[in-house]
Amino acid sequence: MKVPDGIRQRAWRALSRIRDHHFQPQLGHDPYGPVLVLSPHLDDAVIDCWSVLSDSDPVTVVTIYAGIPKPGPAGHWDALAGAQERAQRMRDRRAEDLAALALAGRSGVHLPFPQADHRTGPPPPMSAVDRAVARHLPSASVVYAPAVLGTRHPDHALVRDYALALAAHGVPVRLYADAPYAVIYGWPAWVTGAAPDPHLDVDRYWRGAGRDAGPTDPAGAQVVRLTAQQAEAKLAAMRTYRSQFSLLDRGPTGLLSNPAVHGYEVFWTVPTGH
Repeated sequence: MKVPDGIRQRAWRALSRIRDHHFQPQLGHDPYGPVLVLSPHLDDAVIDCWSVLSDSDPVTVVTIYAGIPKPGPAGHWDALAGAQERAQRMRDRRAEDLAALALAGRSGVHLPFPQADHRTGPPPPMSAVDRAVARHLPSASVVYAPAVLGTRHPDHALVRDYALALAAHGVPVRLYADAPYAVIYGWPAWVTGAAPDPHLDVDRYWRGAGRDAGPTDPAGAQVVRLTAQQAEAKLAAMRTYRSQFSLLDRGPTGLLSNPAVHGYEVFWTVPTGH
């Protein structure tokens, strides 16, 4: 009997917690080092951290789950995006990612770990991810990682757990609101300054993951409102992910292409040493 995906993911997450209990990171903190943006997939950094990428500070973008799977038929997500073969689709996505990052004057590092729908076993241990990251960037001034708000993606949660472990060892970490999951119902009113809708509680949706939910406190959030020029450049970069954008944008719904969505980014600073 096939084990349901949700049960399998929870079992693997429990295994990861046991396996990573004595984790000691190789990635270090250098206050004068580059900013490190951890992108679970080939698009998250551009979608969620454009204000960071377009800043003048040195930035390194590392995509954790960018491994090219063995050739074979496209899985559910790839097939939704019109792919026939999964390995070639991942090669296409890698090329799109480098082109999108180049629009911000950045390059990207693609690690070989498979994303959730390409894995046939448990995710890689945190120590393996850390070693792979540290080989490309031994230290960073601050690390950005997904907050995992609303709909929980297992890869986003794993990257966040890694970042929180770094914070526990003294590395400054900032979590970012991870679209499109965080913005399925748009932003909370406190992000945009719009009048609250009494019949739509986005904060409640963000807390939907229960005790595993990411930060939702408006008081501790940094809201970045992109300038018109920044928002236009970000939209152009997002559209560079040609094989994914229609799916991420929810087709004619136009989720990510809506200026009321892609014009904002939200960040939280994680306490270090806890």
